[in-house]
Amino acid sequence: MDRSTAPLLGVYKGYGAEAVAAVERHEELLGRPVGIGNDYLPHGSWSDFDPATMCGYQLDPWRKWRDARPGAAFVYGIPPLVDGFEGAFARGTAGEFDAAYARAARALVESGHGDAIVRLGWEPNNRAIGPWQATDDPGGYAALFRHVVAVFRATPGACFTFELSSSLGVRPGHRLGAFADYYPGDAYVDWLGMNAYDLKWGDPGASAADRWSWIRSQAMGLDAHTAFVRARGKRNVCSEWGLYRAGDAFAGGGDNTFFVERMAEYFSWGEVAYQSYFDHDWGGGTLTDFPAGRATYRRRFG
Repeated sequence: MDRSTAPLLGVYKGYGAEAVAAVERHEELLGRPVGIGNDYLPHGSWSDFDPATMCGYQLDPWRKWRDARPGAAFVYGIPPLVDGFEGAFARGTAGEFDAAYARAARALVESGHGDAIVRLGWEPNNRAIGPWQATDDPGGYAALFRHVVAVFRATPGACFTFELSSSLGVRPGHRLGAFADYYPGDAYVDWLGMNAYDLKWGDPGASAADRWSWIRSQAMGLDAHTAFVRARGKRNVCSEWGLYRAGDAFAGGGDNTFFVERMAEYFSWGEVAYQSYFDHDWGGGTLTDFPAGRATYRRRFG
């Protein structure tokens, strides 16, 4: 890959200080610095939005990591709702949770991440991810996205950019059918992201080529995402991507070098500004589980 046109390279390794140390080991694997730090604010309760906890556990270690890598950026996933508040979009837009949003924004600014890429309410088209899912109320999600952006922008010292990060496809039987259904508007979104994993729901016998074709061509797939990015005139990013272990309902491809090669090509033709491999095991495995894929990843991005 031509390094002059390659996207910024990131990797997700888990939460907080432990993840920072793991990213440093990942840099040793690649033989090059990583340019994107990637973390998430937990969404177990509103108490997770405590600045002291956020800074001590996550933000301060990432600031030290960035200080050692001038020019490195920080991507931070912010949940607009927490567990127990499923679908409470109207309560959010009415201002009920503004104090929590403001605390999180201040914590970012005061820890030196006032320029963070805020990945707000990730994967709204994936019903299984969190309480902010847009599958049955896409308009409510879009309204709350706008509201949270306004709170963050009002924070003194803030110069955040905002990422709307989707997942591939959408399950039938919901109100949601297109990216535009939950799009908050051009004034509120700077980056449009897509998370892509090597799997094809319910089809464990699919070949590597068949899975890739499905990843690209399904409704709200990679091709549709890229077209939407270009139509909106936004920057394209890949917030999460990765190989996925075979043998369960997700029908992952396992140790599949074909997928790694195709993703490397996508980062070029899709004009991707940054990409971040999801190297933390939340069910799909890590690079160490896929030796051939790991070697291809290292060759393409190291």
